Amino acid sequence: RALAGGCSRMAMHQSGRMQTRTEQISTPSGPMGVHIVRPDGDGPFPVIVFFHHGPGLDEGSKQTMARIAEWGYYVVTHDRYHRAEPWYTMERRSDDEVKKMFGLILGTTEDQVAEDLAALLAWLPTDRAARGDAMGCIGYCIGARSVLRTVQDRGEQFRAGVGLHPSLCTTDDSDSPHLGVSSYTGSLYIAFGSADTMQPASANTALIEATNALAKGEAEIHDGADHGFGVYGPGYHEAAATRSYERAKVMFDRELIG
Repeated sequence: RALAGGCSRMAMHQSGRMQTRTEQISTPSGPMGVHIVRPDGDGPFPVIVFFHHGPGLDEGSKQTMARIAEWGYYVVTHDRYHRAEPWYTMERRSDDEVKKMFGLILGTTEDQVAEDLAALLAWLPTDRAARGDAMGCIGYCIGARSVLRTVQDRGEQFRAGVGLHPSLCTTDDSDSPHLGVSSYTGSLYIAFGSADTMQPASANTALIEATNALAKGEAEIHDGADHGFGVYGPGYHEAAATRSYERAKVMFDRELIG
């Protein structure tokens, strides 16, 4: 059946204490998928926007969303690549597939990311289970870059940000995301893996220092963890993920629940 805000229900199921559904909402660039995982019940629940990693919203990412929702949060993600194809996921790590993924990552502009987030935020009030005040966000890989942009541009609304194995967050560009960190007044947690050679901590010293300089900021480097340590899948690292989610929960609870 049709939902408010130009949205149609595609799929919904309940599992134990959690509810999961996928919907399609309207944006200036056409329809965009959103995926929600939240506790069972009426809510409203505080919202955490989940910026998925480069390979798309794969099954490991959905399971990771559920991990966060179990803390009592309404976790919502949106399809970063909807302009190219609905819900792209990198199913195999062939040369052609990796090339396609990086093309999608680099082909999605900052303006497009901002447009999509604005559309998501405009739609959220149509769901009574989503609480409308302070929010948090978490991002993985390229999604961590979106976290930094979000907390810079919408810091009054997004009071807690988490970025795990961040990509393209410390660059030589005059508008590199790390440059906006010093203005953030909420909580920020950033974590790298010591074995990450794709986006090493050594190339993100400026981001790490800026985060640790915040009154409520914390940056960590997890021994032995590689890129992707925070998402269930091939790169998952139990110790690094456990520590990161412990810190993330502390910050989300502090800023969104009190």
